[in-house]
Amino acid sequence: MVHNNCTTKKRSFKHLSSYERGEIYALLKEGRSIRYIAKKLNRSPSTISREIKRGTTTP
Repeated sequence: MVHNNCTTKKRSFKHLSSYERGEIYALLKEGRSIRYIAKKLNRSPSTISREIKRGTTTP
């Protein structure tokens, strides 16, 4: 039996590329804010913040 009435939403996230991580690093070094970086990369500020806290883009 096949059920086609799934109510779960498909997740629409994608991982940051190494290029984006490099951009975050460079923009942090320039003293740019998390919101500025998020707008520039078309990402959520929380995504940028989590990436910085994770420690993969420390300036």
